[in-house]
Parts: sequence; structure tokens; C-alpha cells
Amino acid sequence: MATHPRSLHARLGGGAVADVLLWRRRNASAAAVVGATAVWFVFERAGYSLPSVLANALLLLVAILFFWAKSASLLNRPLPPLPNLEVSDVVVEKAADRALVWINRVLAVGHDIAIKRDRKTFIRVCDINTLGGFVCWNALQLPYAHLHWGNAFSVGSTTV
Repeated sequence: MATHPRSLHARLGGGAVADVLLWRRRNASAAAVVGATAVWFVFERAGYSLPSVLANALLLLVAILFFWAKSASLLNRPLPPLPNLEVSDVVVEKAADRALVWINRVLAVGHDIAIKRDRKTFIRVCDINTLGGFVCWNALQLPYAHLHWGNAFSVGSTTV
């Protein structure tokens, strides 16, 4: 029973993932290292939490679509290519009827902002999104603050 030794590339699957891991695709490998470093920096060094990053990304997406729709009317260009923003009843019906109503309401607001260029709704979404990111940030930081400062202010403590 003679077995032929397999290369490391073959052991890693022999595809694109193996090429990236073995630095055969230098640009993709460098992009993976830069991306992982950026994610590490955002979450570990800068102190962001996942909900605040998601809230900021959503805010950026809404702002881009809003300004794209506004500039399209000024420059006589077509509106952003957005599909009809509706969720089918079949997909959501089994999960929950309440979720269907809520999701369609959120998508209708996004549609109004991007296509109808509703400035008041855009400002309202920005405010709610900013407040949501702030609340999530503080809610996630509160346990850490309690662990750090909780014992410092106890009765009989000499450190303040």
C-alpha cells in the first residue's frame, strides 16, 4: 500500500483558499491581511462594538442612496437601481406575522428615502440610527465600566 505524499496545497483543498493561504495570489493574500488588521483595529484598539459598526454602515448606506437620488434629479440621471423593496408572504409567514409587518415598514421607509427623496424621513432615520448606535455602545460598555469601577466606590474603600 504505497501512498504518495500530498502537497500542502492539496491538503488545504487545492483551490482559491489554498492559493490565498500560501500567498500564491499575492494581492488577495495582502487584502486578507489588511482586512483582518482593519477588523482587529476597529474592534480591539478603537473599542467599537458590532452593533455600532452595523449602525454606522447602515447610516452610510442610507446617506449614499439619499444623496444619489437627490443628485440624480439635479443631473437628469436615472434613479438608483433599487428593486421593489417587498418581502414575500411565503418566506416570512412561517417565521412570524409580526416580523412581516415590521420588515415591510422598514423597507418602505428605505424606499421613500432613496426613491422619493423624503428629507424628513431621512433625518428621522439618521437620528434613530445614531441614537441606536449610542445606546448599543453604552449598553455594551456598562458591564465593563461596572467591573472596572464597581469596587473602587464601595464602602470602606481607600481608592477613588
